Amino acid sequence: MAALGELLFYISTQSEHARDNNPPEFPSKDNKPVSGWQVPNSLISLVSSVLRKGEDDMTQLYALRTIENICSQGGHWAARFTSQDVISNLCYIYRAAGKQESMRLTAGSCLVRLVRFNPQSIQSVIDRFSLKDIASTLSKGSLREQQISLNLLNLAFLGSHLFSNIGRYLLPLVEDRNLVPSLLSLIEQGSEVLRGKALVFVALLCKNGKRWLPQFFCNARLLPTVDRLAKEKDNYLKQCLDSFLHVVATTIPSLLDCITGDIQQMMAGRRQISALTSRSAPKNNINLFPVVLHLLGCSSFGNRVVTQQVLRQLANLIQVVETPFQGRDDFQITLLRILESIPEESPVILENPNFFIGGILPSLAVLYKGNRDGNARFLCLKIMFDVMDIILNESSLKDQRSEDLKLISNSHFLPLYPTLIEDEDPIPMYAQKLLVMLIEFDYIKISDILDLKMVSKCFEFLLGDLANANVNNVKLCLALASAPEMDSKLLSQLKVVRKIGNLLEFVYAKDMEDFLEPTIGLCRAFLLCSIGSRKGFVYTKEPTLLGPISSEPSAQIDLQQCILDITDFGSNVGVLLELSASHEASIADIASECIILLLKTAPREATTGFLTNLPKAGLILESWR
Repeated sequence: MAALGELLFYISTQSEHARDNNPPEFPSKDNKPVSGWQVPNSLISLVSSVLRKGEDDMTQLYALRTIENICSQGGHWAARFTSQDVISNLCYIYRAAGKQESMRLTAGSCLVRLVRFNPQSIQSVIDRFSLKDIASTLSKGSLREQQISLNLLNLAFLGSHLFSNIGRYLLPLVEDRNLVPSLLSLIEQGSEVLRGKALVFVALLCKNGKRWLPQFFCNARLLPTVDRLAKEKDNYLKQCLDSFLHVVATTIPSLLDCITGDIQQMMAGRRQISALTSRSAPKNNINLFPVVLHLLGCSSFGNRVVTQQVLRQLANLIQVVETPFQGRDDFQITLLRILESIPEESPVILENPNFFIGGILPSLAVLYKGNRDGNARFLCLKIMFDVMDIILNESSLKDQRSEDLKLISNSHFLPLYPTLIEDEDPIPMYAQKLLVMLIEFDYIKISDILDLKMVSKCFEFLLGDLANANVNNVKLCLALASAPEMDSKLLSQLKVVRKIGNLLEFVYAKDMEDFLEPTIGLCRAFLLCSIGSRKGFVYTKEPTLLGPISSEPSAQIDLQQCILDITDFGSNVGVLLELSASHEASIADIASECIILLLKTAPREATTGFLTNLPKAGLILESWR
């Protein structure tokens, strides 16, 4: 048998070699061997007959190796050995307790090769030992046995359409509590080959039944491992990982369709949500929704999951959840977290703006209103901010959708603003940040927010601990104070000049560079407003007057326009002098302008402050020499 096996293997290799060198004229015909060797069926039957129960073990081992080697050469040779008797005998040897391990594993290898080239034979294998029996070796078998089992499992799932009733075969596998931990361990610690095959099997499980998705992807072990495996260089593992990512990602659209359908049925009163009470099947697809969130949190899956189809489905879902249904609170939090993770993939937003501008952003405003969940309200605003930030910083898209963005800003965001700034932290901060951005891009006019309550709310941060201030507070106040529509009487009623001066001293002392220019700009805006002007000086590189000077400066100031507490800036002349010597030209110019404006609007206090800080002025002049 050993000699016959060597001869048959040699013939099979020669046949393959001859076929490679002489491709068939008609590829559609059976690719039979084209060498001069002829192997009669009786010889194939002789080798196969040695596999019967009761034959000599050593002879069987050589027969098994012969079949294993020859079947590796391709479909023609595998087909010649494929028969019910051969498969039955191979299954017996593979599971025979009294056989040597090498013989059993060789029989398993033969089964894999026969099924690979003749997929229809997989049912004959599974009829003899169940998928659960095959999977049991994943936790306790040798490396080679684990590989054989994974091959058989993958072939079974790839050929599941060939089974008359695949569900009957899958049920014991679903109830196996060791399967998921065993697969995770192989993916984490197995060889490259075992890792790759285990990944493929996980993908096929999930493709075959959505019930598997949460067991793998709501598990803290798998996705971090997937991200680590993405850095591996082994070619086989990379191919398996790519297939795994593709197959799993393609299950998401159908999952979202099922979830949408379940919600609509609940709204119609035909279904109730329930928890997962069995490993065999979820009672409701809504329980599977967190899978999408977990996949988006994995860098390897991000770009693959967020497709145009998925965006359309998410935009539809957020409109669906505007209507109450059982379990909506938990569902909407998951949906909002999914949407929150999408802006991290900014190209997706720029390539599909319609889903956001036309659907998601308006629905976020609706969800915010009357929502009792603080986390949900925060996520609504944060997503709106993140998406608007990406869109507004893309000039071509901003110009194309200008009217739509104005509509969202004025019809959906601005009406919510008074509520937003009264909400719990950090909602007011995000609201102010978004308002500043929309004002800067001219989608919201200052005139739309000019009332005493709104303006005083914007300046309210000055009354608290300045260490808690954020730069958007200052920028918003600067935009308000600089607006032509702003009434100086309104600013006068606020009585915040001393607080603004304190803020300037604070940010200068703490070296808060990002605060400095908007804060000193706010000082200038108040001074300009106090003298009835909205236009600052034009700076030049050559010596010149900063502005028109009259012999009677006070005559230029309309006392009706003057901010009553503007004189409080007199106590800040010292820091203004120091800032006028700043190496930053813009800071130095604005600080110098503030001193001139203060001399104009409050000459007594400004002069007192200047003379008090005269040594600083001397040092500044000395440094300019």
